[in-house]
Parts: sequence; C-alpha cells; structure tokens
Amino acid sequence: MAKEYPTLAGIDFGSHKVAVLACEMTPHGLEVIGFGQAESHGVRKGVVVNIDSTVHSLTQALEEAQKLASRTIDHVVVGVAGNHVQTISSHGMVAIRDSEVRQPDVERVIETASAVSLPLDREIVQIVPQEFIIDGQDGIQEPLGMYGKRLEVNLQVITGSITGLENIRRCLSKVGLKAHHFISSPLASARAVATPEEKEAGVCVVDIGAASTDMAVFQMGTLRWIRSIPIGGIHLTNDLAVGLKTPLSDAEKLKHKYGCSNRVNEEELIEIPGVSGLEPRLVKRSIFSTILQPRLDEILSLVRTELAKEGVDESLPSGIVITGGVAHLQGMSEATERIFRLPVRLGRPSGLGGLSDMVSSPSYSTLVGLLQLGFEESEELQYYSNLYEKHGLKKVQAQVSRWLKDFF
Repeated sequence: MAKEYPTLAGIDFGSHKVAVLACEMTPHGLEVIGFGQAESHGVRKGVVVNIDSTVHSLTQALEEAQKLASRTIDHVVVGVAGNHVQTISSHGMVAIRDSEVRQPDVERVIETASAVSLPLDREIVQIVPQEFIIDGQDGIQEPLGMYGKRLEVNLQVITGSITGLENIRRCLSKVGLKAHHFISSPLASARAVATPEEKEAGVCVVDIGAASTDMAVFQMGTLRWIRSIPIGGIHLTNDLAVGLKTPLSDAEKLKHKYGCSNRVNEEELIEIPGVSGLEPRLVKRSIFSTILQPRLDEILSLVRTELAKEGVDESLPSGIVITGGVAHLQGMSEATERIFRLPVRLGRPSGLGGLSDMVSSPSYSTLVGLLQLGFEESEELQYYSNLYEKHGLKKVQAQVSRWLKDFF
C-alpha cells in the first residue's frame, strides 16, 4: 500500500505490557492505523532491567502494529515513568524587544528558565510552562502579541535518569528505531482523559498501572505537579494469588474478569483453576472484594496523602479522574469517592480517529496521550500539519519526503 502521510508511533514500556500504537498525521487529525502489544518481561516499575527481554517484547508488539498498519514508522514518542522521573520548578525573566511579545521572546524566556543545574546522572525529559508574567501581571497562558517590557515564566522541568533513558534508547536501536521525543507518562495519561475544563477548575488524574500509581494535578489549566508511588495492579494480583491459592498468571486473569471492590451477589460462584494438577474449585465472588478492597484502599489513601502534602486535597472542584489498568474494576469509582470525598469519574482515552476503538480502554490512556502530546509538542510535526491546510497533499508529500531525509 502506498504511503500517504507521515506515521507516528507511541511506545509504552510498562511493567505488565509493552504496547505500540501507530497513527497517521492526516488533514483530519491523528488516525490510528496500527496497534500491537506483548507481555513485558524486562521492565520493572517503569524501568528497563533486562534489555534482551524488553527487545523481545518490543519486537512482538512492533511487528503486530506494523502488520496492521502496513506502514513504516517515521517519528517515535516514548513514555517515561517510574520513581526516577522528577520535577523541578524554575523561573526565568527576559526583556521584551519592541514592547510586544513575539515568539523569539517566548523562546528566550523558556530557555532562560530551563537552564537549571542538574546532577551528572540526569537529563531533561520535558519542559512544561505553567504561566507567563508580563510586567507583574501573572496567570497569562498565551503571551504572544501582548504589550510589555518584562516577560517572565514559571515552568516545570521534568528530568529522568540518564541510565534509564539510555537503556530505552538501546532497546529502540536494536529494532531499528530511535526516540524523537520522551514524554512523562502521567502527563500523557492526563492529556488523553482530562478535559480542558477540568484542568482549568482543578483536577487530579490518577493512573493506576501495573507496578506504580501516577498522579498529575492541574489547576488554572496548567500542570502543578506529578508524583509516582511504587504500588499498583501487580500488588493486587499478588494478593489474589495468595488469597485464592492460585498461580500468578491465573490470578491476573481472574482479577481482570471478576475483580471488584464492593459488595457483590453473595451467591455468585467463581471457578478457580487448580494448582499442580489439582481439580478446580468454586469460591464466592465476594471473596474477591474481601481480598482486593484493603489493597485498593491503601493505594488510594497514599494518593490522598500526597495531595494533602501539597495542600490541594480540598481544592480540586473537578475531583478525581481515575484511569489505568485497574480503573475498570467493579466499584472503583465508589471506592475512590469514599476515600477522597470528591467527584470521581472513569477516564477513557479519546481524541484519535481511525481504529481508535482498539485503544479505548483506560489501560491505554498513556499510549493515546503519548501520541497526542508528541504531536502537539513537536515543532516539525506542527509545521507539516499546517502545510496540509495551506498547500494540499501532493506538495506536503514532497516536503515531508525531503524533511525525512534531512532529519531521519
């Protein structure tokens, strides 16, 4: 099949799965054309701990995605998660040339604020402007064209371990890819599931993944802070394996099929596979709630504690948007409301076209958000997206072909 548009791929190196999502950049927006995933064996708590195992999983996921897409990949966006991801608040100030804020002024003030001193073992992953200030007037999100003499910016510098990022690069290199953009996984999840209105009022996106629970708090339309705690769905699986006396692989399947955090029909019986050749046995489904509820309460209470430390646990009018692989468990919204005493809703990723139904589950919020943010934060992709509207497809194809030769 002839290739028409540049192809973007988002890659999520999770502790439970490695997933690849391929999209085309079309005049109508990003459209899903391929998706693949494989069980993850070389990633622990968001960090690559075995390159060969991770490459094996990545190869499987990539082949599946490319087979469906029938395309090669031009641009790769990779999620970064785990305790090694940290944020630094920074401030910058410059004089405004010609008394009107122009793009070079914005770039200069962001560059000034981004010049933070980092340890030798860390590198910058993302720069996230929070607000601009012109001659003392704060709370400005879009300063271009405004009058003033002095431009300031408050921003978040998101950093990661050089070792962790370099190991991801090596995995990609072994399958013939390179990361053009790293993005914080909590930010990606929030982009996919939280609305601009929620971010403006104040919201916390809680992504409960396999090995960690990530939080991203937004107020006045901008990111305030992100956190990650090293506890997630794997701990729920372990609890089920112990409580039901069944292997971890079976416990994982049972968790996704019958997992619950509230009262269920006491008469409903679930068949539990036998261990070491033993016959299957029947247990009441209510046992699942008995086993899972304490761990879920622990996770959610830890999140609330982090919010309280920052003093925002009572100032989130839009409440909590819960997403991730654990979010679909029966009764999760009720359990979250009980802990936070705030409005709660389930966050499902949206905003992509094409075969987007393949990634409509909360499990893929990070993956979808990676593509959305990767597109929005790439100057090159934004430039060629604008060309679609101005010059039509044929001219853009020629431009893109030259661009790919130059950059890739």
